[in-house]
Amino acid sequence: MTRTYCFVGPSVPDAPDLTAGTGIELLPPVAAGDLGRLEVRAGDVVAIIDGYFHQRGSVRHKEILDLLGRGVRVLGASSMGALRAAELDRFGMLGIGRIYADFRDGRLEADDEVTLLHSTSEEGYRPHSEPLVCMRATFAAAVRDGVCDAHVADRLIDAFSRRPFGSRSYNALTQAGAEAGLEATAVRALRRYCLAHRQDPKRDDALDLLDHLRTDASSGPDGPPARPAPHRTAFLYAWQLAARTVPAAPGSPRAGALGLLRAQQLFARDYPVFYRGMTLRALASLCATECGDQAGGDTDAERALRHGEHGGLYRLPADRARLGFLSQWLTAGETALPLTEQLTVALVRSCRTTLRHPWDEKAMSLLEEDPVREAARQLLDNAREVNDRTKERRPGLRLDAIPDHLVTELLAEYWDTPVEELELAALDRGFASVAGAVAAARPFYLFVRYNEAAARSLADSLSTN
Repeated sequence: MTRTYCFVGPSVPDAPDLTAGTGIELLPPVAAGDLGRLEVRAGDVVAIIDGYFHQRGSVRHKEILDLLGRGVRVLGASSMGALRAAELDRFGMLGIGRIYADFRDGRLEADDEVTLLHSTSEEGYRPHSEPLVCMRATFAAAVRDGVCDAHVADRLIDAFSRRPFGSRSYNALTQAGAEAGLEATAVRALRRYCLAHRQDPKRDDALDLLDHLRTDASSGPDGPPARPAPHRTAFLYAWQLAARTVPAAPGSPRAGALGLLRAQQLFARDYPVFYRGMTLRALASLCATECGDQAGGDTDAERALRHGEHGGLYRLPADRARLGFLSQWLTAGETALPLTEQLTVALVRSCRTTLRHPWDEKAMSLLEEDPVREAARQLLDNAREVNDRTKERRPGLRLDAIPDHLVTELLAEYWDTPVEELELAALDRGFASVAGAVAAARPFYLFVRYNEAAARSLADSLSTN
């Protein structure tokens, strides 16, 4: 069954009443990362009316392109939706309304044309300022009705455009008129007109979009035409990972998958064994699909080693004289291992950068196991609780201020590894560097360091086997 989502807020504060019984699922103004958290499939509809600009990051273009590449219909109007549609209509996003058309055709250019200061959703998104695009429409109506001439309207628009968006309002007309050198009597008459005859093209366009959703106007019985999926950049990959959630116990909110995976990476004693096996299987599979190597009967490690050769990392059979680079990927003790094992260890540690593949995404298969997932969730929840309590007692505390060397010492203790070998140990756990591991461990530090018995008990429950 097709699902329809709509991100809406101050442009249509009464949207819940207007869409009751339509099946449209209303969501607050969209922000960066929100689209990735939607449960959508090809043929579903996502409409954007309102979105955040300042207090949270704005919805990213790549997030919208990702939805379009998955066959989701994306529409925009009125505010943030109009902006993004004007920028992405050539890629398949559908823009609706006059404001969208004005941005598309260059009559409007500045993003803050549609921005306003408003209260929270609990207070009905009560406006504290007036969007410039609405002032333009109201002044134009005043010109048509003979209240002022176009020269006065243009001078006032110019004055308001130089103000921060939160300082634009009809109550500020007198001051803006004085700044523009306009006659006070005419400005007061215009102010009275504006308060009595306010135009709201943002609401008009938003209502057109809601009408479009209600009538389910589509591009055809088979849904929208196929769009090429966007290139999956490192940024898009990171945003998608951050948005992923996993099921929770009945009645509990879904949990962020990446935080649960980090708990596993950092504190499961046997995570390096899991990571090695997962990596070798992935490389063996890549060799079959990308290199056409269909040799049967070999182990994952042997096929993975061939993939490294195909990638130009070395030549087989292994010749110690040609493998001088191994020293930078091995500890002193590991140089006594058989040569093929040395090469395998080095391949697992280096392939995150030399043979790029979404390792974190594959590692999330761990979270399909209920006991593993719940142990990680408990560790993460406990860490958050300790952090929150500590911040209440010490309001100025910042987790990122915990010195690196303290976190490094904690990792060395839990990984049973000398500090000088932590860089390689981090690679064994799927981190790109020990710095990445330290950053991931910092939110856990207070709980793990100062609640040792509880932390050790949970770590023992994080077995990946």
